[in-house]
Amino acid sequence: MEKEKTTLGERIRQVREELLKLNQADFAKKIGFSRLATISDYETDKRSPDIAALRKIALLGNVTLDWLLTGQGTASLSEARAPFALSEDRPPYRRDFAEVKVYDPVTAGPPSVFPASEPIDAIMVPERDYEAGRIAIRVNGDGMRPGIVDGAVAGIDTGFKQIVSGRIYAVWLNFEGVTLKRVFAHPDRIVLKPDNPSFPEVALLTAGPKEDFLIGRLAWLYQRY
Repeated sequence: MEKEKTTLGERIRQVREELLKLNQADFAKKIGFSRLATISDYETDKRSPDIAALRKIALLGNVTLDWLLTGQGTASLSEARAPFALSEDRPPYRRDFAEVKVYDPVTAGPPSVFPASEPIDAIMVPERDYEAGRIAIRVNGDGMRPGIVDGAVAGIDTGFKQIVSGRIYAVWLNFEGVTLKRVFAHPDRIVLKPDNPSFPEVALLTAGPKEDFLIGRLAWLYQRY
């Protein structure tokens, strides 16, 4: 990295051109932007990215957020984390992350079409979490408090629809959309139970379809209390 003073826009361009070797269009896709002009505005300092976009750029480029924002300190995230490295053959840090699309639970749709809407956001997660839950929803409401709060991002393993009693699943309910519930299987019914005792549980007869309401099992959760 250059030692001379640079602007935020110039550092973003350095990440894109020198580290990632991407054109503006591909860079925009990596970050999750549909407008190419946004990247141009960033790099010419016509506008500044928000903190979510800055974090994505830093992670993609394997640079520290401090360097990206100020131009000061250690640029390389690998160097900044070097004292904690486990081995010489550990893969580069930025390869340990992947982008997961986040969907609105109200418009995401039932299992047959999920996700039926466009994503409302995207987050960078460790690859181990990406493999376990490649689709995420934004939690809406307090039904799973105190463990899961309103606004949390929940990664859903859509390939896991086997009911294991007591586990949390994303389920589709006609009057709620996609929501998180603990699922309990009984001989004659399936009970969908919120963790918040102020919310009612839902019982489904096992005589009907058993999986038409299941989106998938909760794989991981990111939230701020």
